[in-house]
Amino acid sequence: MIEVKPFHGLLYNTKVTGPLIEVTAPPYDVISPALQESLYQKNPHNVVRLILGKEFSTDSEMDNRYSRSADTFRQWLAEEVLVRDSQPGFYLYSQEYEFEGEKFCRTGFFARVKTEAFSEGNILPHEFTLSKAKTDRTRLLNACHANFSPIFGLYSDPEGKIDALLNDEGNLEPLSVIDDGSVVHRIWRLTNSATCRKLSDQIGDKKIYIADGHHRYETALAFAEANQGKVEDCAHVMMFLTNMDSDSMSIFPIHRVVKSPEPFDRKSFLKKAGKYFDITPWSGPLNGAEVKSKLHELGNAQITFCAYMGKDHTFILKVKDPKNVIPLLDHDEPEDMQALDVAQLHALLFRHILKIDTREKTGQQYVSYKVNSEEAMGMVDSGEYNVAFFMNPTLIEHVRRLAEKGVRLPQKATFFYPKLLSGLVINKFGP
Repeated sequence: MIEVKPFHGLLYNTKVTGPLIEVTAPPYDVISPALQESLYQKNPHNVVRLILGKEFSTDSEMDNRYSRSADTFRQWLAEEVLVRDSQPGFYLYSQEYEFEGEKFCRTGFFARVKTEAFSEGNILPHEFTLSKAKTDRTRLLNACHANFSPIFGLYSDPEGKIDALLNDEGNLEPLSVIDDGSVVHRIWRLTNSATCRKLSDQIGDKKIYIADGHHRYETALAFAEANQGKVEDCAHVMMFLTNMDSDSMSIFPIHRVVKSPEPFDRKSFLKKAGKYFDITPWSGPLNGAEVKSKLHELGNAQITFCAYMGKDHTFILKVKDPKNVIPLLDHDEPEDMQALDVAQLHALLFRHILKIDTREKTGQQYVSYKVNSEEAMGMVDSGEYNVAFFMNPTLIEHVRRLAEKGVRLPQKATFFYPKLLSGLVINKFGP
């Protein structure tokens, strides 16, 4: 059983801070240095100061971005910049957006979920994590004893019973509406005790699939295990939960930009790849939209990638036979993974041909991950990287099927859109 509980959330006091749009931020792992500076300038109370504080050359073990986040957090609590709700509840959250010409509205709710080991089979990961990010989030959690950003969790509710409960509450006036130009965010308090009990009961016997926030979940689990009996009320982590069977699940591909660990020879690379792929030169206009369109069209028939090594050296790579990857999979990687674009890419092109294993820390330095294909092309054009691999998105049914089997995809296999805002509600441990 999954334990999903209402909580006394910390909310921004907009009478002190001004509009909520000025103090919220995207998740820490998509904040570039330029965006970080912009958020700092936007409002002195922007949540970026908690989730991704600035670093300085004078930082020490006692004075660093994590200690400053903790100091800022305590100050904001004392000054009532952040105010604790007197009544426990869930927090309903919706995101209206447009994706590939269609309009969607994803609805779910913030809750506290009791952490438990993945081996229990109730909370399931779907991809590997990066050690550097876990260390970073561990230091922040140790310093602040709070969840500033939600983990993005999915549950299966094909009949829409939970959606029906949330839709009833969604007719009420929201606490805040944030229109950032591409997504309209709305948040409501959900404090009706009877409705909260129904939500807890109905979701209790389901599985939760982690869509985004694997690092934060593993960090929260380790913190709870290490601090049981020491830090009050730390066994639960804040999650945003939404129905994976709704029609509002959008997954973007995360493209890979690679710098070869050995001197890169384009002809040699293409020759080796030709054993596993039908390779044809790119024809027609070359831009992000065209790459996306062609990959979508060709991907319906067979797994297809685009390898960009410069405007005059771009190629379409179509997998000859998905089964060719099976001998290159590890003993703990089931044959089912042959259906995944990302598995074919990492096993054939990265590990086998380029000798880059992104599961190892030493291999991670050679690969950068980009959702924006134009940015990826620019990184190759600059000469900093050798090749960009563009791919189709991972399908939600593949995520679910493999997660249930205990199979993890390579890191950065999915990009669930839109991202959840940080700062809408905060879960603080203890009283």
